[in-house]
Amino acid sequence: MKYYVIYGGILLLLGPFRADSRVQLHAQAPGVVQPAENAAERPAAGRSSRPEDEKAIRQLAGQFAKAYNAGDAQAAAKLFAPEAEIVDAEGRSMQGRERLRDIFAGNFREHPQTQIEIDIVSLRFIGPTTAVADGTNTVVHAPGEAALRNRCEIVYLKQDGGWRIGSARDLSDEPPSGEEQLRQLDWLVGEWIDESPDSLIVTSYRWSENRQFLLGEIQVQIKGRPAMSGTQRLGWDPAEQKIRSWIFDSEGGFGEGLWTRDGNRWIVKMSGVDREGKTASSTNVTTMVGKDRMTWQSRDRIVGDEVVPDSEEIHVVRKPPQPK
Repeated sequence: MKYYVIYGGILLLLGPFRADSRVQLHAQAPGVVQPAENAAERPAAGRSSRPEDEKAIRQLAGQFAKAYNAGDAQAAAKLFAPEAEIVDAEGRSMQGRERLRDIFAGNFREHPQTQIEIDIVSLRFIGPTTAVADGTNTVVHAPGEAALRNRCEIVYLKQDGGWRIGSARDLSDEPPSGEEQLRQLDWLVGEWIDESPDSLIVTSYRWSENRQFLLGEIQVQIKGRPAMSGTQRLGWDPAEQKIRSWIFDSEGGFGEGLWTRDGNRWIVKMSGVDREGKTASSTNVTTMVGKDRMTWQSRDRIVGDEVVPDSEEIHVVRKPPQPK
């Protein structure tokens, strides 16, 4: 009896990967997926290798937005380092906490109803006291007016035990590069495992040499023996303005998907074909719920002419490092 890889005999339906020896092959539908048994409890949320620092930085961004939206120039400026700098999209530099306070106050007098929303898309740490955030800021000067949206880069500095804004730079309207777009999925880099008593799936992600793609590899074992493998490539599609993925399995199946971000989850519209020419499609949802954990669920699945039930939510963990 052949065992089922839970996301189907064609890896094109895979996100993170799971095998379950208790789920057996359906003879008439080689790509059909049966629901997994009970998923583990959802782990607590967290989003980086330094969750406490990331939490503090995101709270700081929220505090700035709150002070700005309240028209409190003094409170907004206090969140900056003493020699902090702001550079606007035209390259004009404004430096020093007191000057920034005066600029904020002038903005609030001119636009008393102004509101700002800050979205940190990615955050990377450079040593113990510096972090760089890429994101967007959206400003509305008055209700009903058009929103002004800019990409931005914010440098955070840890001083006297707390985080402060060291610099903030508005970037031009030039579209972000493929690497900048893919950086949203940088948390995938590394090895991930999903293991049951009789099966194991190991997936790994790394950057390509020119950092224009994320490269994935999948290895499936059933009862300790290799059962299937696959490769995946993720890149930025400038025509669709979305991340696109391509996946190829060792049995001749292949497919592609378009990725849409919704907070800390990604919705992937997948389609492809197995080695026998049978088409398949699904909507896969990958959710980052911790720096070392994510969940995956496949919905709206069709294999050939058959509608397949949604899968259970699957929990996947990062492979721990090897002991030195």
